[in-house]
Amino acid sequence: MISTIALRTGVLGVCLLLVSSSFAQKAKPEKNKFLEGKKYDVKFTEVKKTGTAKPLPSLIILKGGQVQCDLMEEKLTAPSMPYKVTLDTTYTEDEADVHKLSFTSDYTEEKTSYKWDATITDYEIEGSFIMLKGGIEKKRYDFIGQEKEGKKKK
Repeated sequence: MISTIALRTGVLGVCLLLVSSSFAQKAKPEKNKFLEGKKYDVKFTEVKKTGTAKPLPSLIILKGGQVQCDLMEEKLTAPSMPYKVTLDTTYTEDEADVHKLSFTSDYTEEKTSYKWDATITDYEIEGSFIMLKGGIEKKRYDFIGQEKEGKKKK
């Protein structure tokens, strides 16, 4: 009798342990089959109150459900961040199919927040990257570019 109760309690304990450990794991970033593994050659232009600065070339990489950019990491210490697709559609324009996709990404660390907003139309990308401190915009970069590897819009 005691061994049956101990066995049931042990099995219940193991089940609870397995269930609680699965909830404790970090959620995996969302991966989009259209975005995954894409690289975009872009030019970032800092937007200032006094005007715009000279465009700076960089590369945006979408990999593992995250967006990353060496220039933003170097200039603003922005890490790779998980993205969320907000629009994914295909429509016809001038008798040709056009694929349009938009994504956002937000990351906050202490009092600093980073935000990506981007739209990809076929092989072209455009958007913005913003850094906020205490909820106040400190840096803003607009960017435009196209997919690396010589692909051009249809």
